[in-house]
Amino acid sequence: MASTTVAAAARLYETGDLAAARKLCEQLLQSDPNNFYALHLAAAIALREGRPEDTMHFASRALRIDPGHPEVLSNRGVALRTMCRFEEALADYDRALAAGAGPSTVANRGVALAALGRFRDALACYDAALAINPNDSRARYNRGLARLTVGEFRDGWLDYESRWAGGENPMAPRPFDVPQFSDPDWGKGHRIALWTDQGLGDQLLQSSLAAEFAARREKFVLEVDARLAAAFKRSHPDWEVTDPSRSAGAFAACDRHLPLASAGRLLRNSAASFDRQPRALLMPPPERAVKYRTLLHEKPGRPIGISWRSFQPAERKYYERSKSAPLAAFDGLLQASGVRLVDLQYGDTRTEREAFAKQGGRLERIEGLDLFNDIDGVLAAIEACDLVVTTSNVTAHLAGGIGKRTLLAYPSANPPFHYWSPNAAGRSPWYPSVEIVTATALATWPRVLARARDLL
Repeated sequence: MASTTVAAAARLYETGDLAAARKLCEQLLQSDPNNFYALHLAAAIALREGRPEDTMHFASRALRIDPGHPEVLSNRGVALRTMCRFEEALADYDRALAAGAGPSTVANRGVALAALGRFRDALACYDAALAINPNDSRARYNRGLARLTVGEFRDGWLDYESRWAGGENPMAPRPFDVPQFSDPDWGKGHRIALWTDQGLGDQLLQSSLAAEFAARREKFVLEVDARLAAAFKRSHPDWEVTDPSRSAGAFAACDRHLPLASAGRLLRNSAASFDRQPRALLMPPPERAVKYRTLLHEKPGRPIGISWRSFQPAERKYYERSKSAPLAAFDGLLQASGVRLVDLQYGDTRTEREAFAKQGGRLERIEGLDLFNDIDGVLAAIEACDLVVTTSNVTAHLAGGIGKRTLLAYPSANPPFHYWSPNAAGRSPWYPSVEIVTATALATWPRVLARARDLL
């Protein structure tokens, strides 16, 4: 009877009916709490449903019955990685591989190593996984990210094209009836649809390459998030700019297309090629910048804009360790002489700000400024500050986009994304005004931000 129930649950799992599969497993475990196969399947279901703590619970129970089961060990490793317990995840992956786990576990081991900042070791794992299964798009995409992080740009961009099937949020490329722009097309008089497939911060970073298309006198239509459109039109009145709600009509006259995230493959194939990055891409609205600067300089002291969080969905929570700092860690900046902190953090942070104030922290806000939707206002506020101290988030891209002096902080010399890996000058290769604040010895946020304080 138990084996029949597990088989039925497994069939439901394979067809994607996770809720029904979970219900059968729960019923079986009530009567037979040590049924290994039900525990194994319950752990797998929880993993696919984004419940890593439950995966840990069921997998650990299953491993008490069969301590060396490779698939259960691998699933628990994925759960541990999602919970930012990377060393423990690595240990589970190693045990799984010793027990005969397949290439997906080799690739997952690479993800854990990359999360620990061991990018060269991660590359070896991705290479090994792809040698066994060359069609593993997820491993190829992750290898691309690691290659870009260590400066292997040419091969990195080629691997990065696997994002369509292997990225964090796999998607289908947008259909176009015209060819994709490629190297032989330069200078041939084409009109190019430069379209976006990523979030606001990445759009801004990738749109910096449109400046090179313009410098080469290529005709293009640039698609950006509607919140960015006004800033691009103001800053580049000779560019044709559209947003996703209007892009179909704007692209109708184009005879080539190119996803912005693929433009690096054409234009940034070496460290030296980043010397062509523009110092600033956007211009804040001048009148609002003057207004906010007057407001922020009514009091004595230097207004320093800060942003400390990157809001991530559940399946990407492991990024928060390197992308989100506790607001309390920024209190150390106030130890610098004459410093005042100005809130540039988007999202609902009321609880954090109230706790910060109760601990004696002082954080000023520009009343009435919508830090999420009013991007022009945020650009003006950033410009009004003396400089910006931030973690890896949209604020960092906006500050770099207007050429504002910015200190971008993360712990342990482990960049959260490839574009924050410092160049020889200690800056982001994409944003010349963004200084990277990190070091292997700076393993905690208070220590990283103490270093930022010294740079003020």
